[in-house]
Amino acid sequence: MTTTIKPDQRQEYRLARQEVVFIEVVAADPDTHRPAEILISHSVDISANGLQVTLDQPLPCHRILAIAIQLEEQPGPISLMAEVKWCQTQPGNDQRWQVGLAILESDDTGLGNWKHLLAAELLTLD
Repeated sequence: MTTTIKPDQRQEYRLARQEVVFIEVVAADPDTHRPAEILISHSVDISANGLQVTLDQPLPCHRILAIAIQLEEQPGPISLMAEVKWCQTQPGNDQRWQVGLAILESDDTGLGNWKHLLAAELLTLD
């Protein structure tokens, strides 16, 4: 997959990568046997501290969500926690949404692995 670096308002570079992103919008409830509700999306770009995804429904700002990102070169998804920072319709398509997610520090997630993988990829692009 071709990777390009896109500087913008963020404090770090972002990589234009289309990776599969799983977003848990409703947690499983073992008491009622209700399964988790998971949205499957694709990233537009990723960085050490955030990512932008496309969805077929909006997400409320400031919501904290469990996400998992399946990087093409990794054997399994990386679990993270993220906050919805912004949500808007895609230009020219009011049935698709662009969502900005900020990755949060959280115990028992793959945050260290995520940052290490992104740093290693940035080094290979220099």
